[in-house]
Amino acid sequence: MPKRAMSNLRRAVMAVICATIFWACGADKQKADTGQTAKVIEQQTPWGLERFVLPEFPDRIIAITEMGADTASANNQKAIQKAIDLCSEKGGGTVSLPAGVWRTSYLELRDNVNLRLEKGSVLSFSDNPDDYAVPTFTRWEGMECMNYHPLLYAKGKKNIAITGKGRIEGNGKAWWHMARKGKKITLPKLYTQALEGVAPKDRNCLEYEEGSFLRPSMIQLINCENILVQGIEIGSGPMWTTHFVYCKNVVAQRLKVRTNGHNNDGLTPDSCEKMLIDDCDFSTGDDCIVIKSGLNEDGWRVGKPSSRIVIRNSKTKRGHGGVVIGSEMSGGVNKVYALNCDFGGTDRGLRVKSMKGRGGVIEDIWFENIQMKNIRREAIMLNMRYGSSSTPPRGDKVPVFRNFNFKNIVSTGSKHAVRVVGLPESNVDGMNFENMRLQSKKGIEVSDISDCVFDSLELKAETPSLIHVKDGNNIAVKRLYGSVPVSEALLISGEKNKDVRIVKD
Repeated sequence: MPKRAMSNLRRAVMAVICATIFWACGADKQKADTGQTAKVIEQQTPWGLERFVLPEFPDRIIAITEMGADTASANNQKAIQKAIDLCSEKGGGTVSLPAGVWRTSYLELRDNVNLRLEKGSVLSFSDNPDDYAVPTFTRWEGMECMNYHPLLYAKGKKNIAITGKGRIEGNGKAWWHMARKGKKITLPKLYTQALEGVAPKDRNCLEYEEGSFLRPSMIQLINCENILVQGIEIGSGPMWTTHFVYCKNVVAQRLKVRTNGHNNDGLTPDSCEKMLIDDCDFSTGDDCIVIKSGLNEDGWRVGKPSSRIVIRNSKTKRGHGGVVIGSEMSGGVNKVYALNCDFGGTDRGLRVKSMKGRGGVIEDIWFENIQMKNIRREAIMLNMRYGSSSTPPRGDKVPVFRNFNFKNIVSTGSKHAVRVVGLPESNVDGMNFENMRLQSKKGIEVSDISDCVFDSLELKAETPSLIHVKDGNNIAVKRLYGSVPVSEALLISGEKNKDVRIVKD
């Protein structure tokens, strides 16, 4: 063998060996990181290495039974809250819920406290709305206000956790009848107050018409830092299930979320910075994971984006969407990385939604190594014409979508493979679809988009064309393998197309 060929062979072999070692080390690191004893979880992202530091707690343990909690009691709120308060006052530690059903009304977490649900324990919240009629600062569908006290709440706390092998049950069914009337009567009033510049402390939603109040989130942590929610199962609550607002350095790990109600989204980062969602299992009445950042004018006023969010090793069984961004995204969303996830049975797999009037910028989004099966509608959907039935915008500020990356995606059994809907005045800009295998009834449909590359796609659909471009600018299709000849695969329509092409090898 010639020396140059031998040298090239050695390099190739060494590259394979190095890659194997790197993968093995990475796998061991990830395995160690996901253990309960891990103090730091690391994840390499397209924007750099993220290090999620888990909160640590003193060895002190206070069982709620020490404070008088009893499974025979109709409401253990005072005893459980006393245990939380005492634990924090003594410098922190763990508040333990032993096996059994512990009925309670609202609770508040304190600094340096880990609320641990032992195996066989159920923290069961009262289903009487009157138990929560304490005006409490919250963010409701992207607007700050005073509303019902969330079931489990913390504001401005540090080093807090909810862990264990138990279950939190929100008993949300008793609240769901409020949904229609609340959105018809109270929500427009709240939006008007936000437009008029009324201070959030004076936007008291409990002073509006009786029976039209807005349902609270089940778990809401607001303005908190260094948070761990790990291991527990969460059932249906009044509205959003786990809602993180203005939080920083959050880890949600090994959660099992099972909800059925209207707006029972599973996990919602809302204007949060630096969050890891890892190894979670969702079956929900709405979106499974949904990232938000405020609604219209109130979102612009607050001006806090959701940023540096990593979603990995998670799966869905049912819901409106697997990973969703929007539609309340007026504060912006950037640096989102979802990888190694398995989505099945949802209406859509990966979804980004907004509309004219929202404003805001969604950018630098990566979806990688995603498998989807039996998605009822679109496997991938980006929509700048989303319709809102509750709070239609009263302005015309356009949103911005840019720099979206989809790599190593497999989807079978969806109605649509991909749909992208931009605006004539604000195209979806900068999209890369690479190494994807898609099987669906309809193929790829995109409109009002710019600077898009489809590279190495295997696409099977029942439509005559595989990719339909309407009003596209600088669209390149490379290495397309499909159910129709390449010469027939691309359909171009509209009056504003420029440089839409199939690139031959």
